[in-house]
Amino acid sequence: MIRRVTVLLLAISLALGGAACSAPDDGSSTAEALAKALSDHTVGDLSFDKPGPQVQKELTELAESIDPSWPTVSVSAVEVQGESARVSLNYSWKLPKVEKPWTYATGADMKRDGNGWTIAWSPEMVEPKLAAGYRFKVSTNYGIRAGILSADGEAIVKDRPVRSVGINKEGLDHSEAEASANQLAGLLGIDGAAYTAKVKAYGPIAFVDAITLREEAFKALDQEKFNAIKGILATESTMPLAPSRSFASAILGTVREATAEDIKKSKGKVVAGEFVGAGGLQAAFDAQLAGNPGVMVSAIPSAAPSDAPTDPAATDPAPTDSTATDAAALDDAGTAPTDPTSPPKILFTVAPTNGKDVKTTLVSGLQNAAEESLANVKTPSSIVVMRPSTGAILASANGPDSQGYNTAFLGQYAPGSTFKIATSLGLFRQGMDPSSKVSCTPEFIADGKKFLNAPGYAPDALGEVSLTTAVAHSCNTAFVSQFQNLPQEKLSDAAGALGVGMTNDLGLPAFAGNVPRDSAGTEHAASMIGQGKVQVSPLMMAAMMSSVVKGAAVFPVLIEGHDGKSKAAEGAALTQKEAIDLRTMMRAVVTEGYLGMLGDLPGAEAIGKTGTAEYGTDNPPRTHSWVIAAQGDIAVAVFVEDGDLGAVTGGPLARSILLAAAG
Repeated sequence: MIRRVTVLLLAISLALGGAACSAPDDGSSTAEALAKALSDHTVGDLSFDKPGPQVQKELTELAESIDPSWPTVSVSAVEVQGESARVSLNYSWKLPKVEKPWTYATGADMKRDGNGWTIAWSPEMVEPKLAAGYRFKVSTNYGIRAGILSADGEAIVKDRPVRSVGINKEGLDHSEAEASANQLAGLLGIDGAAYTAKVKAYGPIAFVDAITLREEAFKALDQEKFNAIKGILATESTMPLAPSRSFASAILGTVREATAEDIKKSKGKVVAGEFVGAGGLQAAFDAQLAGNPGVMVSAIPSAAPSDAPTDPAATDPAPTDSTATDAAALDDAGTAPTDPTSPPKILFTVAPTNGKDVKTTLVSGLQNAAEESLANVKTPSSIVVMRPSTGAILASANGPDSQGYNTAFLGQYAPGSTFKIATSLGLFRQGMDPSSKVSCTPEFIADGKKFLNAPGYAPDALGEVSLTTAVAHSCNTAFVSQFQNLPQEKLSDAAGALGVGMTNDLGLPAFAGNVPRDSAGTEHAASMIGQGKVQVSPLMMAAMMSSVVKGAAVFPVLIEGHDGKSKAAEGAALTQKEAIDLRTMMRAVVTEGYLGMLGDLPGAEAIGKTGTAEYGTDNPPRTHSWVIAAQGDIAVAVFVEDGDLGAVTGGPLARSILLAAAG
């Protein structure tokens, strides 16, 4: 019995001794746990003076009212006085699109509870002005979106008058609204079923928009039919637009109000009501053009309508309204809840900054001329105009059948005989010159494949002719016959010296061209005349033409001041002597070859080269039509996807642009 009592006393003694060795929390551990809980907006198992689920509910509702932002919280000090402690907390918020963080200090009170602490919950520990019954509200203000400028500094995209056209359902019964929707859809040429369904879905007095039209497009409508539609309404406003619907559309892009998809993809960076760039420069330089939005964070009564503005100029990003308390309930002190009409308490503001203009190298007159030239081309097409001395892209137009695709920059096509300029450069480097003799025969068989000249080839340009004559008349067999004298790698290097395959960031995606280094046999022979696996874009052919004019590889430039991080392609650089010899041969294309139509242009002598590239499986094959040409400090590349001989389809287009450039 004595032994059992001794063992029991020893166990009690050890237990008491162990408890004595466990020091009580001095407040630091609880304070750090509180900071982490506030950062995570999850209270966990912390002890509060209110039930944990209630604290969690209030904290969650505060978080939802300012989603997706939430701060990082840290402890700066813990001051203990007897059985009480005051925790000093530092808050740092990273708000969307705001560089400057929102920072402030607040605090929390704690009371000792045995070896631990009980925290006095209050929304003020989240933000000092956030009294019970209040929640956060974020309002976003936007500065002025900047413009995209032409080379002369004039705004290309600026606010222009538009009409929002639709049906005002007020006063119409269901059948009248449906009939009006069908009539309007027919007049506008839009999907009648879709618009009618939209009209049905809207309320009985709603205005249901159908389309937004430029002022000139609206005036072009049949006004008599338009005004005869019951409930018809056209509201006037402005939108940032280019001079015309097609004006450099693939380059400029558009501006639109953010869609639900835009908002979702942005992960909080884009909010409802914001305008964003869609495609082209508007998207690529959206941050520069838009500037930085201003933000105002307010504390508002939880029962206030979620769409009540805190500032007449503010644009509400429409956060989710999660009411922290029931407006009909009494608070803990037994008083009435916060008045929902109470004015907001401003917690943090950042003024918006306006966007900065993006200045392009485009010349509006030449851009218009290029688009007008392509207006009736019934296949994908493009014209690129470049200034060889600087690489400035003066115009880049795509025909209507490109259907919005940037054929000029992104097209990947065989260049056909325009590539003979690169082949000629390669032959120069193998010891030939413009007067060197080559054999131009009606046909030539290379590695078992028969190559022919273009239909209608001039008989008097057959036989032993100079390389200049072979270029002027575009003799395929003369160039293919040299395939064993010019290795594929050296042909690729020659093309690289003229810019093909360069590295150059225009600010928009662009295909720099590709000349394989490993083509052999028939494929290598075809490369000699710009077929096989040789591919270029119209932009790169304009760069090639510019390089010949300048006597050095020309890197295209679209945006003033934009660093293209340009890097030349492989191979030795073009020399002035080589460029002079190439220009001599390209002048012969005008004086004795297929581009005689350029011979009477006013001003400096014109030079150029035609090209026809076969593609597809049709018999006879379909052909791409090319022309590259230059006059003075203007270089042009013309491309038509499904055309006739280069001189037939592309020649007149090149002439019209050079005339426009000459004024």
